[in-house]
Amino acid sequence: MVGRTDPRLVTMDGPVGEAIPRRGRGTGGEADEQPLTWADAERRLSAGGWFWLATVRPDGAPHVMPVFSVWSDATMFVASKGTARKSRNLAGEPRCVLTHDAGDLHLIVEGVARRVTDEETLGRASAAYARTYEWPTTPAAGRLDAEYGAPTSGGPPYDVFEIAPTKVIALPSDGSLTPTRWRF
Repeated sequence: MVGRTDPRLVTMDGPVGEAIPRRGRGTGGEADEQPLTWADAERRLSAGGWFWLATVRPDGAPHVMPVFSVWSDATMFVASKGTARKSRNLAGEPRCVLTHDAGDLHLIVEGVARRVTDEETLGRASAAYARTYEWPTTPAAGRLDAEYGAPTSGGPPYDVFEIAPTKVIALPSDGSLTPTRWRF
C-alpha cells in the first residue's frame, strides 16, 4: 500500500522506501519500524566492494559472477569484456540483479541493463570507477580502456552496462536495522 497514511512509507528525494514487516515467531519485528533512508542505501552502494551480478543465459539458466560495480547518478555501472558470458547475457536479456554485502546490510538491486557507448555516459562510468576503486580508465571507441584489468577479465577494453534500478531491497545482516524496499 502506497500513501501518506501508511507510517511504514517514507517519500524522499528518490524512490519510495517501505519497511518490510518482520512476521513470524522469533523475527523480533516491531510494529512501528521505520524504513531506512535512501541516502543510507546510496552511501553503501557508493562505497564499492564486491558485487555479484546475476544474469540469464539464452536457455533460461541463471548465471552469477562477482564484479566491481559502481554507483553514479542513480544507476549502477558494470564493465565487462564484450565476449564474456555476462555481457552476452545482458545483450539478450537486460533484466538482471546485483547483490552486495555492505557489512551491516545485504543490498539487492533489481534492474534493467543497457550497453552504453556515448562519451558522456562512459565518462561518468570512468569517473565513478576512479572515485570508487582508484581504477584509471579512459573512454575509447565506445568502451572503457585501461592499462590493466582483473586477471580473469580478458583484459581491456571493456563494454559498459548501465543498470537502472527498478527495485532495491536492504536486508540487515544482524537484525539491528529495518528491512526496507525501494521501488523506482
